[in-house]
Amino acid sequence: MTENIDPRAKHREHIRQRTETVRGKRGPVSFVWGNHVAKPRQRVPGAPGLWSPLADGEAGLLVEASAGDGIAIDGRIVDGAAKLLADADDPASIAHFANGAEGIIFSYDKKKFALQVWNPKSVWAQQFSHIQAYDWSADWIVEARIEKVTDGRTIAITHHRNPIPVQKPVAAIATFAIDGVQQTLHGTRYGDTYMFHFTDATSGHASYASGRAVHTPADRSGAVSIDFNYARLLPCSFSRAWNCPIPAMENRLRIPIEAGERFAVDRDGVPML
Repeated sequence: MTENIDPRAKHREHIRQRTETVRGKRGPVSFVWGNHVAKPRQRVPGAPGLWSPLADGEAGLLVEASAGDGIAIDGRIVDGAAKLLADADDPASIAHFANGAEGIIFSYDKKKFALQVWNPKSVWAQQFSHIQAYDWSADWIVEARIEKVTDGRTIAITHHRNPIPVQKPVAAIATFAIDGVQQTLHGTRYGDTYMFHFTDATSGHASYASGRAVHTPADRSGAVSIDFNYARLLPCSFSRAWNCPIPAMENRLRIPIEAGERFAVDRDGVPML
């Protein structure tokens, strides 16, 4: 016989685990900065040394530094030039800095490469206390219809530091009713899920201004339950280092979604952003 689990207790434990994940080594509060390196001998905020693209066909970046800069790659202090590779399984894929931060490679297309700097002792990590969330309620588990989209439709996504819209493919459309009024959200593919990034009538005062996201399994369509109790804050709600996306116009709900995560809260009990 399956043991009954109190959904409120399960939700509280989920928020606790999410808080621990957020403060982890690669948690969003540990993100210091990220810069695409497109020109030779660039500086990247939070990282010592000068960074350059590698020759065409090589995945990663070149760093030039003196021993005093305190960069170690694959156990060796960089004194001159060294390669930082994009292969996560290679020991030379992590640059260790003297202040405890680390540098890793990020790329969307395997053609342009960025250096990301992570430090679990960052200013944001030191300020962060916990995730504030609404209490669990069965009222926010809604029955929806998920329609897979394969016709090439896109939605326009802008970012706080880049107002030029980027067209993202729509992977699914969710329709559901709140208080008898039909609502629609457009979803993009995120791993093995559809991600529905939205703002609502709580955004900017009772929850983080740039919205939250709910996920549904990408292998399911038709009748699906959406549990807004598990709506998540995006990484940009934890640190200004992230370039926060702004939900597409299609996903700006006028109703309040009083469920899910609300704010990242600092040690004084104040929302961080």
